[in-house]
Amino acid sequence: MTANLIVITGVILYFVCYKFYGHYLQRKVVGVSETPTPAVRLQDGIDYVPANKYVLFGHHFASIAGAAPIVGPVIALAWGWLPALLWIWLGNIFIGAVHDYLSLMSSVRYDGHSVQWIAGRVIKKRTGYIFAWFIFFVLILVVAAFGAVLGKIFVAKPQVPSAYLLKIIAALILGVLLYRLRLHFGLSTLIGIGMLILAIWLGMQIPIKANYQTWMIVFFLYIIIAASIPVHVLLQPRDYLNAWLLIGGLVLGAIAVVFSFGKMQLPAFTTFSAPLIGGKPTPFWPVVPLIIACGSLSGFHALVASGTTSKQLSREIEGLFIGYGSMLTEGFLSTLVVAVVAAYGFTKF
Repeated sequence: MTANLIVITGVILYFVCYKFYGHYLQRKVVGVSETPTPAVRLQDGIDYVPANKYVLFGHHFASIAGAAPIVGPVIALAWGWLPALLWIWLGNIFIGAVHDYLSLMSSVRYDGHSVQWIAGRVIKKRTGYIFAWFIFFVLILVVAAFGAVLGKIFVAKPQVPSAYLLKIIAALILGVLLYRLRLHFGLSTLIGIGMLILAIWLGMQIPIKANYQTWMIVFFLYIIIAASIPVHVLLQPRDYLNAWLLIGGLVLGAIAVVFSFGKMQLPAFTTFSAPLIGGKPTPFWPVVPLIIACGSLSGFHALVASGTTSKQLSREIEGLFIGYGSMLTEGFLSTLVVAVVAAYGFTKF
């Protein structure tokens, strides 16, 4: 089996499933209509702001696709690349992407409320309260985990924080171009991509050095500010630029794998109970959903879909592209990771 065959199969599989299964969900389950969305009906210029569907795709995709769809599949290769790939494909298409899309659309039907509020409305108020506290503590853990990782990276690679800070400035400028000056969307995008490339290059030239504690304080202040200002000022354009970086890496990576014709070096299957957790035999099922969450199935995505994305959706018909399409794209990222690591991860160059 060659890595390029896996990547090509993944592209075809995702395209076919989006075209047929995704549109089936859109017609038969969601039943999209031309009813004005919460972003239009409740527009307030703060949280409820109708967004261009490509900008919103960028926001949603960049918010759900972090390190998890890369790290998880790499760890799961201990069972072999085939079990990992099957869970990514089947879990992603029939569970994960469905979950993301329906989470988004259910929030749209409930005026953009978050998933815990909907749970309280549909089940019981008590359920909503318990769910809200659960999410609160989970988000604290998530912020702490990502903050700790980023803090160490910022200290070890001082070029990274300088590039990121410059990217934030670029995002603020892009927001002005899109919403204040009303510049043509395509031209604004080209300018934004240009600023993104410049930010990365300048970041390499002008490193910012600070200790770990300083970066923790910066992160704390940044989180408060970013969460307080209108969504279209920073969040939308920042994630839109992030998405271009991610999509660019995906496209270049896929092209490289397709034309490299590398063979899979790792075995397709090793053992059902590989020594993964604590060095102990770990059964593929039911543990694999914990190892490969993002990229296949992640409940965290419901927080993104119902927390911010649903308040920016301009038309219901665009929900499939943003909710279902973003998750399929993340699944393709995990597919690419499996193919690359299994084919080249242990090759000596």
